[in-house]
Amino acid sequence: MACNCEGIIGIAFLITNILLSYTIIIAGVFVIHIIFIALWYTMINKVDGELKNKLIVSLKENFIEDTVTNLDPISNAWNHMFMTLDCCGVNPVESTSNDFDHTPWCTTVGSCQDNTSQIPRTCCIDVNGMTYPSAPNACHANVTSGTYNAKGCFEVLKKKLLSQSPGSIGVVITIMLIEIINVTLAVAIGCHKD
Repeated sequence: MACNCEGIIGIAFLITNILLSYTIIIAGVFVIHIIFIALWYTMINKVDGELKNKLIVSLKENFIEDTVTNLDPISNAWNHMFMTLDCCGVNPVESTSNDFDHTPWCTTVGSCQDNTSQIPRTCCIDVNGMTYPSAPNACHANVTSGTYNAKGCFEVLKKKLLSQSPGSIGVVITIMLIEIINVTLAVAIGCHKD
């Protein structure tokens, strides 16, 4: 805001020093925007692998029960995510052997460890916070195709995040174009005065 006032004052009163400092500030901001865009595209690929690994570790260490009322808030969050995003696990669920096999829910205690479930009831199609307890056995016990959300949550989250990219990049590019116009006008006015 102060930078815009500086530019307006410089243009209104044709003060060359103010126009020069305005031009330098806007050029610096322009460079920062270029760096932002470069980092955005660089980090997308890096985040891809790291995010997936962190999600797998979180699921393996924290998924303890296929309910939304247990004492572990992270386990509850996983179950809410399965129902909200219509996904299941981190990777797509293709059979009874899946991401849940190494979770406490399957190895220590839970309906998976008891062999009554292969995937959480919260992964079943068309369940919500009220109806998941009565999810059909064909879904959570038999993992019958078409009864559960087969998509992995990583791909669903990645798609949601990447859907925001074009809009964000578009705004930055629009701002950069305005900055180019402002710098060009400031330089032209400054040169014209002399």
